[in-house]
Amino acid sequence: MNRQFLSYISSILIVIFITFTAYKTYQFSLKYDDEIYKNAQNNKIENKIDNYIDKLIPIFKNEVDKKPTTYKVDMDFYKLLFFIGVGLIFMTYFISTKEVFTISIITVALVSWFVGVFAPIMSIEIFKELPIFGYTIFKYDTKSIYSTIEKLWILQNYLVSVMVAVFSMIIPLVKTIALYISTTMKVDIKYIDFIGKWSMADVFVISLLLANLSLSSDEFTDAKVQVGIYFFSCYVVLSIFASYILNLDRE
Repeated sequence: MNRQFLSYISSILIVIFITFTAYKTYQFSLKYDDEIYKNAQNNKIENKIDNYIDKLIPIFKNEVDKKPTTYKVDMDFYKLLFFIGVGLIFMTYFISTKEVFTISIITVALVSWFVGVFAPIMSIEIFKELPIFGYTIFKYDTKSIYSTIEKLWILQNYLVSVMVAVFSMIIPLVKTIALYISTTMKVDIKYIDFIGKWSMADVFVISLLLANLSLSSDEFTDAKVQVGIYFFSCYVVLSIFASYILNLDRE
């Protein structure tokens, strides 16, 4: 009884901690993205020309507005705390019942999925060093899985948009619900493994490819992985692990 009570309390506290750090990471990722976007706007050619005309002085390379951001520091800090929390939830395996442990893993997977879908997964910057103006940005954009789906729909790529939505949003949710039902009600849902084949690593690859659709790799294009990638990857791993635990019970 004491062990069961301890497992409940520790698991609940850690899941709350993980949810909080995931939310804060997501919140700061949006603030960081907004700050970088504004900085990119300031470094666009039209703004630099306006500043050049207004001030009547050249804008040299060493005057480029590249201010450090505290939002990235905060985002990285909470991201680190999140993954520490994920490590702690795995440690509860030694004190928790299998049911409580599995439910905790599924819950953390769901939280990871949310941040992975809605937080930026990649930023794209097209730039060039110009005479007089120095470092100049021609285009800056960030992409999340959700915004990619939305943009594909707006561009009337309906089939691709629906496919990505199904594989990266609907099927993962259906699988998560099925995992909850299988764990709490002891129902053997035979289709979990089949669903998982369509909602795991292959969808992750599709999401990355879509984020790079308009990219041409050259010296003037800078594409950086953002925080959403890590959370979606975490969802993939945790979901596979939860399925593995349930498979062990069926054997």
